[in-house]
Amino acid sequence: MISLKKLYFFFLIIICFAFLISCETSTSSQTNTVAQNQSLITSNTSGKQNNILNDLNRAKVENEKNEIIIEIGLMLPLSGKHYLLGKSLLNTAQLALEKTNQKNIIFNVIDTGKEESLLTEVYNLLEKDIEIIIGPVFTDKVIQLSEIIKEKNIPMITLSNNSILEEVGISVFGLTLEDEIRALLSYSINKNLNRYAVILPNNEYGKRVKKETEVFKSKNTLTSFKYVFYNPKSPDFYKISKNISNYEKRKIQLEDKIKELENENSIQADKQLKKLYKKDTYGELDFEALLIFTQSFEELSNLSSILPYYDVDPKKIQYMGNSLWAQNLSLKEPGLEHSYFTSFNINNKKEFEEEYVNLFKSQPHSISTLIYDIVGLIGKLHSEKNVFKVNRLYTNSGFIGINGWFKINKNGSVLRNPNVYQIKNQKFILLN
Repeated sequence: MISLKKLYFFFLIIICFAFLISCETSTSSQTNTVAQNQSLITSNTSGKQNNILNDLNRAKVENEKNEIIIEIGLMLPLSGKHYLLGKSLLNTAQLALEKTNQKNIIFNVIDTGKEESLLTEVYNLLEKDIEIIIGPVFTDKVIQLSEIIKEKNIPMITLSNNSILEEVGISVFGLTLEDEIRALLSYSINKNLNRYAVILPNNEYGKRVKKETEVFKSKNTLTSFKYVFYNPKSPDFYKISKNISNYEKRKIQLEDKIKELENENSIQADKQLKKLYKKDTYGELDFEALLIFTQSFEELSNLSSILPYYDVDPKKIQYMGNSLWAQNLSLKEPGLEHSYFTSFNINNKKEFEEEYVNLFKSQPHSISTLIYDIVGLIGKLHSEKNVFKVNRLYTNSGFIGINGWFKINKNGSVLRNPNVYQIKNQKFILLN
């Protein structure tokens, strides 16, 4: 007969074994949760990136018992040619949560750079209780994924600036061309500038620029616009400069005027001739201000260097541009001195960049402030007393972030009042 002592030890062993099995199952479950998001990390992401995603997953495990946790989808390009952009945006999103001391928001990250697994990841994401999706960045990805996401009635805050994407449920959070042109021309007409020339690429972007300037012209007292389109694939900057200034026509006018004065044979004519012999053209330009809407800073740099040689003198003609100019490289371009352009708040951006560099030892991407503002706003709107709901984003007064004031509308538009800056003495001077 088995003794009572042996039976006691037998049951004790059984209980310990059951406890160990339970712990192993729990650990395996948590490991799988971490592994699911770790699969989003590609060979292009750094060790710092791995740490951020690990932090996000640890936060998820720690907060599972909290009743007011909300989950946000982040759709960012973490692999492929835009992986540095995605890395910067993910870093910034985490920074925004830390700045608001928000521990009840969980990110579910989708890598839009992995085309082969993108749809599968999105469908898996939509099975979760997602409150809102931030991203994607690029127009083609928004178009590709928007119909799928709309079926679940999950709103998207895209980081694009392409206003054609705006609709109920899809907000365009970037600084749109419409807002930039409105702010730029509203300021310039107050400076009594009424005649304009515009340099723009011959593509969809250039056509949108022309459309918006014409819309603004129709609502205001601007007298004239002339447009010079260029081939964005192989731009000829000398040809562009000649066309914008009517160089060939004005050169012929100079030759005709010289012949006329030479035939006049007078002291007054001789005085004029001495001046005209030093000129390349004759007659005034048919515009007072020049809008330059290129799609790269290199194009802008080339144009600002060549235009003065064809009598488009920045001391006489007001050069104007968009937020592409809001970088330190602009300060080093002599041809851009005294020009002005639209931009988000540059001083706030500098403070953000300094903090980012201190933390991540690299420069943030120029649109990182967008995700900083929207994640920071959601973080502030979500608390134990006030659980975040999407309709809290739609207020009449709007909000103020590091990019300045913005108002999110239910129709997908995001209204902004961009600043106007002037380049003067290698500094950015706020004009409005």
